[in-house]
Parts: sequence; C-alpha cells; structure tokens
Amino acid sequence: MSKKIAHGYHLVEGKAFHRMEDYVVAEFKQVGDNELGLFAIFDGHLGHIVPDYLKSHLFDNILNEKRKTLKVEEDLSQTSQASPSTFTGDVARVDDGQLAVARAFGDKSLKEHLSSEPDVTVEMTVLKIVVGVAGFNRIPFWVGSLQVTERASNYHLQLDIGGHRWLSSLRQSLIQAQADLKAKEADIRHQLKDEHRFGKMPKQEVQRWLMKVEETFANAQHVEDKVSKTKSLFRSCLGKLVDETTRALKQVHTEGHFSGSMVVNDPSTVAVNLPAPEVVGVTDVREEIYHYLMGNEVGMIGVCGMGGIGKTTIMKDVHNRLLKGSEFRKIIWVTVSQDFDIQRLQKNIACQLGGNLSDDEDKIVCAGKLSDMLREQGRYVLILDDVWKGFGLEDIGILEPTSDNGFKLVLTTRSERVVQSMGFKKVQVPCLPMEEAMDLFLSKFGQDMLPNPTLESFMKHVVSECDGLPLAIVTLAGCMRGISDPRVWENAIDELQGDIRNINDMEDKVYRCLKFSYDHLARKDQDCFLYCALYPEDHEIKKQEMIEYWMEEGLIDEMGSIKAMERSGHSVLQKLEENCLLERVAEGMHVKMHDLVRDMALHITRQRFLVKAGMLLKELPNEKGWCEDLEKVSLMHNSMSTIPQTIKVPKFPKLTTLLLSHNSLKEIPESFFEHFPNLRILDLSHNPIKSLPNSVSSLDKLTTLLLNECRELESLPCVAKLQALKKLDLRRSRVREHWETLENAKEMGELNKLEVFEGGFSNVAYLNMYAGNRKELYKYSILVCPQNKPRSFVQNSHWSSRNLVRLESIEIDSRVAIVLPYKVQQLHLSHCKGVTSLNDLGLRDEPDLKVCELLRCDELESVFSSKCDQIQTIEYLRLRNLWNLKVVVGVGKSCGTIFSSLKEIVLSGCHKIKKLLSSDWVLHNLESIDVSFCGELEEILTPAETKGPGPNDNGIQFSFPKLRSLRLCSLVGLKNICSENVVMVCDSLRWIEIDCCQKVQRIPLYLPQLQVDDEGKLSPPNSLVEICVDTRDWWDSVEWDHPDFNVKNAVRHLLKFSDRIALTGLDCNKQQLNLFC
Repeated sequence: MSKKIAHGYHLVEGKAFHRMEDYVVAEFKQVGDNELGLFAIFDGHLGHIVPDYLKSHLFDNILNEKRKTLKVEEDLSQTSQASPSTFTGDVARVDDGQLAVARAFGDKSLKEHLSSEPDVTVEMTVLKIVVGVAGFNRIPFWVGSLQVTERASNYHLQLDIGGHRWLSSLRQSLIQAQADLKAKEADIRHQLKDEHRFGKMPKQEVQRWLMKVEETFANAQHVEDKVSKTKSLFRSCLGKLVDETTRALKQVHTEGHFSGSMVVNDPSTVAVNLPAPEVVGVTDVREEIYHYLMGNEVGMIGVCGMGGIGKTTIMKDVHNRLLKGSEFRKIIWVTVSQDFDIQRLQKNIACQLGGNLSDDEDKIVCAGKLSDMLREQGRYVLILDDVWKGFGLEDIGILEPTSDNGFKLVLTTRSERVVQSMGFKKVQVPCLPMEEAMDLFLSKFGQDMLPNPTLESFMKHVVSECDGLPLAIVTLAGCMRGISDPRVWENAIDELQGDIRNINDMEDKVYRCLKFSYDHLARKDQDCFLYCALYPEDHEIKKQEMIEYWMEEGLIDEMGSIKAMERSGHSVLQKLEENCLLERVAEGMHVKMHDLVRDMALHITRQRFLVKAGMLLKELPNEKGWCEDLEKVSLMHNSMSTIPQTIKVPKFPKLTTLLLSHNSLKEIPESFFEHFPNLRILDLSHNPIKSLPNSVSSLDKLTTLLLNECRELESLPCVAKLQALKKLDLRRSRVREHWETLENAKEMGELNKLEVFEGGFSNVAYLNMYAGNRKELYKYSILVCPQNKPRSFVQNSHWSSRNLVRLESIEIDSRVAIVLPYKVQQLHLSHCKGVTSLNDLGLRDEPDLKVCELLRCDELESVFSSKCDQIQTIEYLRLRNLWNLKVVVGVGKSCGTIFSSLKEIVLSGCHKIKKLLSSDWVLHNLESIDVSFCGELEEILTPAETKGPGPNDNGIQFSFPKLRSLRLCSLVGLKNICSENVVMVCDSLRWIEIDCCQKVQRIPLYLPQLQVDDEGKLSPPNSLVEICVDTRDWWDSVEWDHPDFNVKNAVRHLLKFSDRIALTGLDCNKQQLNLFC
C-alpha cells in the first residue's frame, strides 16, 4: 500500500540556533503481512553527517531483528571519518515529539489530548507506527508506538511513549514493589497466625486484603511474562502497563495497615456444636472427663463401657461444653468405627484441620504431614469415637500429649483392653441407677402419663428390664409412647422377659429392647428398616435415596402418584426415627443407624442379606457367604477391582438387590449377571468400569440401573430387553454412542416403563427423538452436549437437579423447535450458538419452568423476545456473560403478570444491557437482586413507557415486599438505581451492597420497617443486617432520603467499607473473562 505522508518539522529550536537542528523523516515499510508507518525525529548534532546517516539507516536498523540496539556510533565510524565523540555542546531535547507525530499524520488535536479521536483517513483498519529519536552519549534513545484501530467507523488513537532505559528503570521499580509487598504480606500472615485460635477468624478486611495481594501478584507476574516474551524493539510499548502495575502494588501495600487485632469472633463456631440429646444422669462421669481435660496430670483419656450405654452422647456433651471455653484452640471429633483403616483415619483428621492428604502417599509420609498439621494447632483436643482395637499413635501421626504441649486425646470404646493397651486413663461409664433411668424414660415418653399409678408401676417394670442401658430405655420409651392400655404394657413385659438366645458381641438386654421395638413395627416398615443396614457402619444415608430404593424394591405400596409414594416413604422414616431405630443427622436430610441397631438388623437378616459394605475388601467375600437364599448383597464402599470368572453356586433365584457402588471395578465377567435372573436393583455407580457384559440384557426384571460417575464407561449392551426398567442413571458417564443408536421410536417404545432418566445426548436431534416419543417422566436430568466437548453436568446445591435440561456448546437452529420433556423445571443454556432469545427454542407450553440459567450464549440479545407463558412461572433467573444481551424481555403487549413468580435474578458480565427491570413487571415475590460487572448498565428499575413519572410527579412508589438482598457491584456505568422521583419500598430488606458504582448519587430505598428512638438510633423490630459500600467518600456524598428521619445516620452502625478501587469497563470485561470463560 503506497501512501504519501505529509509531516511538519523544525518544531523546536535547538540551542545552537542551527537552522536544521531538528530533523524528521516518515515512510511506510512492508514487514511480512503488515505495513508499518514509520516516523522519526532527531537532533541534527550541529552538522549533516549524523542526520544523513539516520535518514538512510534508522528504520532498517530498527526493523532488523538481529540487531537488538541501534549501533549508530559503530556504523558512523565505518562510513565517515567523523566520530560522535567529536560533537560538543548541549544537545537539544525534542520535548514535543508527540506533537510532531500528530501533525505528521494529520491530527493537530493531539497537541493537548493524546487520547482524542484523530481525524485520520486511511484505508486499512490497523496502522502501527514506530516513533524514534536516536542518539548516543548524552542523547536519549526512545521508541514509542502509535496504534489506530477502527471501531464503529471511528478511529481511536492511543499513544504510549517509553524508552528502553526508562523501561528498565520501571521494571526495577516493579521488582522492588513486589519485594516490599511480599515482605508486608509475610508480616501480616505471621501476625495473623499468632492471633488466630479456635473460635476466632480473620477480619473480613484482612481476608480481602490478602486476596487482593494474591490477585495483584498474579497480575504482576502476567505483566513480567508479557514483557519477557515481547521482542526487544516493542518492549517500550509496555512501559505504561509496567508503571501502572507498580503503582497498583504500592497501593495495595499502603492499604495493608489494620488497626487493633486482625481476628474477630468466628460466628460459625456455633455450628460446630454436635447434635446430641439432653444427657440425663452420669454427672460424675462427665465431670471426671472434664477435670482431666482441664488439668495437666492426664493427657490421654479412655472412655469405655458397653454398647448403648451412652459413651458417644457423654462425649458430645463434653465436646460442646469445651467449645464455650477458650482453653483450646481446636476441638477435633473423628468417628473411627469397626472397619478401622490407618489412611482413612489420617485423612479424616486432616480434613477436620482443613488439610488434605493424598491417597497415593505412603502412610509414614502422611503421618509426618499430619503431625505437622496438629502441631500448628497449638492446644487442641482430639476425640476418637467408637474405637474397636488399639493402634500406635505414631503410626497415625498423632502427637502424644504432654504437660508442655497441652494436647489432649480422648477415645471411646467398648473394650477395656483397648484402653489399657494404648496407655490411656480409663473412665468407666456405668449403667444408670433406677431413678435416673426413669427420668430418661419419662423424658422420651412424656411426663403427662405419670398421674396414672397403675401405668407408673408398669413403666418401672419395663425400665427395670433395660438394666439401666440408655439406648434400651430410649428405644422402649419411643415404642410405648402414647400407649395407655395396661394390657399392652403387660404384654410388653412378657415379651421383654422372654427367652432370647445370646448374640455374640451384643448385650442381651439391649438386643431384647431393640428387638421389641422392631417387632412392633408393621411388616412393610420392618422391611424398610432392615434395608438401611445395607449401608456401611456410621454411614449417613440420604433420605431421598433411601426412599427411592424402597419404592424400587416395592416396599412402598403403589399409590395414585409417585409423589404420594414419596410422602408415604417419609412417613415410614418418621416412624423409625420416633422409635429411635434411626437417628436424624445433617439438618434432617440424612439418617444413620446406631451400630448396635445395625448389628441387630444384620442379625435378623443374617440368612437373607450378605453385607460387607465399607469393609475395605479387595475381592469378593469367600464362597461360604454366598447361599442360594440370599435376597440382597451389599458390597458398596470397598476396594474390589475384579470379580472371579466363576461362582460355584449357579443361580441366586431370590436375589433382588446387588449394590457394588464405590469400588474399583474395571471389568465384570461376561456371564456374571446370569446368576441373578430376578435382579431388580443394580448399582454399579462410582466404578472405573469401561463396559458392561451382555448378560445385563438378560435381566428382564431389572427396574433400576445406576451407572452414574462411571467415567470410563463408553457403551452399553442393548437394553431394549429391559422392559421393566424404571430408572436409568448415566450421569457423568461417557455413554454416548449407545444413545445415538438407541434413540429411535421403536427401541424407546420398549422402555415404556421408564420413570427416571439421568443422562445425556450429543445433539438436539437425539433429544427431540427421545422427548417426542416419551411419555411423561417423573424425574430427569438431561445434558445435551457434543461428544468432543467437556461434559459439566450441573449440580447446584441451591436447586434440586429434578427435571433439568442443560444445553451446552450446541448450535441451535431457530427454524427447528427443540422438544423438551414434559414438565421441565430447570433449563440451562451454556456456550450455545444460534439463539437470540429463548423464544427461538420454540418452547411449547411449559407451566412448570422454575429455573432458567444462561451462560456465554454470545448471540443472545434478549431472554425473551416477546411475552410468553414461561415468564410467569420462572422463579430463578441467572444471566452470566451474555455479551450481546440488550434486554431481558423484548417488545410485546404487557400481560400484567411478567415475572410474577420471580424470586431471584442474577445478572453478571452482560455489558450491552442498559436497563434491567421494568416497573410494569409484577415483582412482588422477588427476594434477591444481584447485579455485577455490567459496564453499560445505566438503571436497575425503569418506569414503563406508559407509566413513567413525569417532571411534575411528586413521587412514585414500587413495592418489593419480599426483597431481602440487593447487591450492585462494579457497575461503572450505573447512573441510577431507579429514575428520579421513584422509590423502591422494601419491607423485608436485610442486606444491601453497593460497591464500585461511583456514578450512583441516590439510594432510592424506603424501608418501612426502620424505626428510630428519641436518640435517632434504630429500634426493633429491624430486619436490616448489613450495608456494604466501597468507600466512605461515596457514602458521604450519596443521597438517601427518608420522610421521617436521617436514615444515613440511623444505619451507620451497619456500614462496612470494602475500600476497593472502582473497575473500569475494560477491567470489568477482563475480570469476567477470567472468572467465567
């Protein structure tokens, strides 16, 4: 490309008053595929020799990659007898070189503002210019860059000037700033370590500063790498970036000053309290244990007693009591159980300390690391519950307590020998005396039954049969609760006094009481209870999972709907909990069995169940355990990698359940499943198996096939014969090719009993084929994603995965409707192309759509291009990194119920949207607004076109009665939360965060719940908990009006300042790319 360049020169008079003191030259050079516009200004050096040389050689030297620097002095000496050293006198400095560049390329406006838009007319989009002043001796050499880029038919100019020596100086400053900040960080961390102990946590401002330090260091390293990788010629262009990074490091260093202590009370320690029933009696035992823990004489305490006597309950009480004090920095609780394993115990202790130990590491190495972790805790108490056999503390990595280190170690066990062999101080837990036993019984049974003298005598007789064992007492109380008929009590006494044979390792009295409670359950409830014993000891069982197993086994009676059957399952669980046969844990979402209760269940089922769950088996149990009468086999949570090719017993006709999950199985013999002709439930999940044998296809009674987390599984044998199949789970498996051959109407028609499907397809066509030929499913989770794309199946703790469809990395043709399964509740789109709005999906009537999450769909311009029914049902709307999103809802006549069900809206990284909510939407159920990193967003709540407030309006109120949280973060273009004279009435607001929204000048919130006393302080009831803003200056300047009092003064005690630097729009884009790409 040939262009004529007009330029000016002789801009600055030299001190020698030589007419040609200053020289200028400009021309275009072709370098590879790029055309460079080159411009230079330089001093004349009181003669013509140097200028003549530079005119001929300067640009060639600059563009010569092999010559890293300009060797003017050497070249001159070869072409002329003159030497640079012969030039004397002061040398003129060209201080207006930037202006020369501007004039050379036609833009005089750069004289005052380097960032203005130049009046440049060129045909190419990008024009790169190298500007240089060459010199030697005292004459500085500098190189800059001028870049012209096209954007929306306008050209934007950015001129960065720096020199190699200048850049070197800047890099040294950068290195020094990093060193200073590292030293500051080390000091802060040392001080934090000294002050931190159990029950304390770092201040939020300290945590935020440390996070900012990490981010700043990462950015500095990125800049260093960029400078190192850039060719020498162009490094000077990075001078501004290096300088800005240095200043950022220094700014963070300045912010690292904190007044007072660096820690505050940790509110989460309240949640550390272990759930435990009220302890009745055994006061002497509890006080003895506590005395040893507080004193220096005893460091290792062994609490022993028979099963069910209350050892764990006592230690939970002691644990929670210790939390209220400050004598120990850490209280650690770990359950050991009967299937003791060194590495598992090491990992469990490390987990309690917030650490992690690898499965691949040697036990001795893990012991050393664990010792270091424990040593760092300072004074701590380690409680090991349910220890069955002795072990060496050094083998685990547990430090032996001494009077100097202040460590304490407690274990509970049924075996006095364990206590003695390990050298612990024994504390024996006795049975309850009759008086305390009656108190415990009545506390569970109910005090209102005592006025009946006859009933009281029966109670005493029943309690006496328990021999003071708390577990037996509690179990019987739960079983007899609400019974007032004396004949029933007499029958209970007769049963308890019956002749029951001895059971190894189980106390007769406890077994008798537990068995009594079991016997009084209905038959179906008994079967449900016994099913729980298939899980490992001390395993926390998910309630929903347990109920689904019961339903699949036929233990729950058929009802009008699956939901009704689920409710019936929850009713059974409640009965088992009330009878103390199951213990509620994990906030009521899980249950577990006391080990004695599980022992009883396994004893009852010893002829029908083979249970070796969680026993660390590496191979199948020996053949003695396999009998033809087996009904259920549980080998879950072991380490088995292979299954023998042959089993002596040819058939197991009664076997209905085979649980092999959480093992290391890589292959299964071809004929293995032929042994189980009546199998109903097969769980192979969490195994590295690559394929299933064809014998799976012969399981024509199979109702449940679980293969989730079989990440190596690529294909299945034909499952069309599995006509009884109701549940198929393929989540996170690699099964994909199978479904591409299976998905046709004929084969799917043969799976017409399928009710639960969790898996995926490789394209929309297979989804349409599947959904178009299916009846209504009760539960499904479906991922549609190409085979060559990573599969990231959604698991969100906030939302259930029920009835979820996720489209990921899919090309969507708006001309072809997507057929979704009936009653879809959650729709997630990620990295999809071809969709400009959800209307493009051709959604049919979906009255159950509750959750909509959209991520990185770059062509999406609106969530809904027009009004549709789904807008009324959505409860959760999450929009992230939608680069072209302009509106949430497009044009169309308002139906008056837009988003009437919406509870939460999240908008992040959507830089083209200017308005978020409209005042004609029905947002009475909205609970949370979370908006961040939307560079061009101007307003949160916008009046409708027909209802907007006019200039004469005195004020308009919009009600948000359920809004609890408002978060606005890094919105550099946000001018208003809502329009002038508009107020948001929020009756329930608890959290407000307005961070890095510098243009916002008014907080338009009216909180009716705020009331003040005579001193101007907030008085109860007040729901507002916290207000977080970035700087005090912004808070001081922002307006927040209230009709009755100065609201800013009233809430100042709720203020928290983040003191973060506001991000530019470009920074927001970059941060979003880093977070979500």
